[in-house]
Amino acid sequence: MKDYYKIKKVSNSSLSWLQQSAKYFKLKFNEELKDEFEPNYLKKGRYIHEYILEPKEFDKHYIFLDYDIPRSKQQKDFCESFARLKKGDKDEKLLKAYNKAYSTKESDGKIIEKATKLEKDFKDYIKYIRIKHNYKSILPYTELLRLNEIRSNLLDHKKANELLYNEKHNTFGNSDELFIKNEFQIEWEHSLNIECKSMLDRIVIDHDKKIIQLIDLKTSFNIYEFKESFDKYQYYRQMAFYWLALIWYFKNKLHLNITDYTKETYIIAISTTALSEIKVFKILEQQLNNGLSEINRLMTNLSWHFENNKWDYPKSYYIGEGIETIQ
Repeated sequence: MKDYYKIKKVSNSSLSWLQQSAKYFKLKFNEELKDEFEPNYLKKGRYIHEYILEPKEFDKHYIFLDYDIPRSKQQKDFCESFARLKKGDKDEKLLKAYNKAYSTKESDGKIIEKATKLEKDFKDYIKYIRIKHNYKSILPYTELLRLNEIRSNLLDHKKANELLYNEKHNTFGNSDELFIKNEFQIEWEHSLNIECKSMLDRIVIDHDKKIIQLIDLKTSFNIYEFKESFDKYQYYRQMAFYWLALIWYFKNKLHLNITDYTKETYIIAISTTALSEIKVFKILEQQLNNGLSEINRLMTNLSWHFENNKWDYPKSYYIGEGIETIQ
């Protein structure tokens, strides 16, 4: 599968760029403007998603370690040097790493004695240096406990369990009766001839019962204020965008009429606080219709910008008097 984030097609996230400005969309879409850093809450949300939805991929990307961090520059330099030395026996490596980090006139025996203690004190940190290039990130064991608690709470929640772990849904892939896929990638075309892409957290298509379940995971610091997040981050539009992708998929890949199926849309909200609480929200048709209205308006504007290749101002500027209104 192609790397989803390297595919140059319009996503729901990129529609948010357009909401800021046409110029911002163009710069982000062409990768001429990149974020300087990723906020911690986004990093946490990403690895929680992967832990729940793609545990095998999570194991490739993350490792849990606890280690004492060196307290001085010399200790850090020693650990870095010792971890990277390849040639020589252990005493030779200890001696070389210590002499590189410290200025000393002590005997080799005394240096090896001190270096051995440092190597023992920071053995886990030295292990981290040696293996960190194999992983996206190192997580502390306390985070493993939190992730296990989240999974346990998902299993204990009757609806979250049904949507994510129902025994009937343990087999992934195609069958005549059932299709289940986590991180389901669809490349599709909007009716305005705009190439799009979507990555669905989880999709369950029951061909026998004619039911489609679209399931999305969200992490939130305060799930009791999730309604505010739902509106602020326009999750209703995101879910509507995913349904457009599925409508295209049914027509062009499955050659089925999606109107023959009952559509169900759920968001599973996971608290990132110590309680790791779970709430399941069912998204209503009216909320999805509101999302579709926003998508249609944004896509119409985006289509105009693509066709005319004008990006410095919004469409209203070019076709009007250059005056904008506050809405």
